[in-house]
Amino acid sequence: MKDVNIDDKEFIRIEAIICSMTKEERRNPKILNGSRRLRIAKGSGTTVEQINKFMKSFEMTQKLMKQMTSGKGMNKLMKGMDMNKLKDMPEFKNFK
Repeated sequence: MKDVNIDDKEFIRIEAIICSMTKEERRNPKILNGSRRLRIAKGSGTTVEQINKFMKSFEMTQKLMKQMTSGKGMNKLMKGMDMNKLKDMPEFKNFK
């Protein structure tokens, strides 16, 4: 993780988005309709497009975590990897 470039402004934006949501919206993001997204965008100083992008990313992350915890997801993930490419990466040079 030391080589990962993380933009602090993005964290601030995400925090503003989450803080602009009601408790109910944070618990159940599926209730976010257009007017709620517009209110969140105005409250967080972002655009509706940025809200949509964040929500899409959140949903994908949530789906990935469910797959990983089910056990089946890890098998699918490993099947999709090209192990020869992993061996060429310096981080995995001792990987067998």
